[in-house]
Amino acid sequence: MKKLMFAGGLVTLLAACASGPQFTTDQIVRPADMTPVLTDRSALVTKGEALWNDKSLSSNGLACSSCHVGNVAAFKTTFKEPYPHQVEMASDMGGLETIDADGMVQLCMLVPMKADILPWDSEELAALTAYVVDVVQPDYQQKAP
Repeated sequence: MKKLMFAGGLVTLLAACASGPQFTTDQIVRPADMTPVLTDRSALVTKGEALWNDKSLSSNGLACSSCHVGNVAAFKTTFKEPYPHQVEMASDMGGLETIDADGMVQLCMLVPMKADILPWDSEELAALTAYVVDVVQPDYQQKAP
């Protein structure tokens, strides 16, 4: 059943990305002057889990979990190192050699989810990023900004 769900998520992701990039790299590269949201990490992770499964973040009915069924099992091997690192989607679509975890959240918001980016200083972006780093990919921790 998980393979079928993953295949469905992959088909959805491919269809969502087929129209090509509709973004600029400044939308997915963390601003140099960004101040990260500093709050209780466990509260961020809890909020991030809810957002990970929230289809209302997108304009097309996708949630992060729609494509990333099984969390880390649904990521390519390029994710097997700490952020920032090379991610095929960011490289292919944005020409980026590396990307941070929060930038990857933004890229997914823009392309497969067809939504606006989250404000860089928002608790929502911090929460989704914390969830990705701490739960989805705990062995691939974000390097401190």
